Amino acid sequence: MPHPYPPEFRARAIAMLGAAFKASTNDVRESPALAAAGRLHECGARVTVHDPVAIPTAARRHPELEYASDVAGAVAGADVVVVGTEWPQYQEIGPEALAGLVTGRTVVDFRNVLVGDRWAAAGWTVHPVGRPSTTPAKYDA
Repeated sequence: MPHPYPPEFRARAIAMLGAAFKASTNDVRESPALAAAGRLHECGARVTVHDPVAIPTAARRHPELEYASDVAGAVAGADVVVVGTEWPQYQEIGPEALAGLVTGRTVVDFRNVLVGDRWAAAGWTVHPVGRPSTTPAKYDA
């Protein structure tokens, strides 16, 4: 019997940075980031979530997800990094710092808080929601 989930998600490792509905809160009710993490898990992905304060409430709502106490733990071995909440610490992350921790250099920016050109210059493909993607190829000389 064929696997019921799309092949692009099966066995993928996805890091979700942010679980709270918005930064500076632990409120996960109606959180788009947490809903997306849950759906990706349902599609067969291994999802690891980091949030500065909302992990306890997120884990109660979605115990099937994995949780990391720091960003490095969340992104370690990830194929895709997703910025789901606009926490200042995620905006300040240097793409070079994460490059050695991930297996794939793709970042999806749900909140449009990353500087796409900076990430692309560091070798990342950046998919901001509602805006054109930025790829490293634009920076190849």
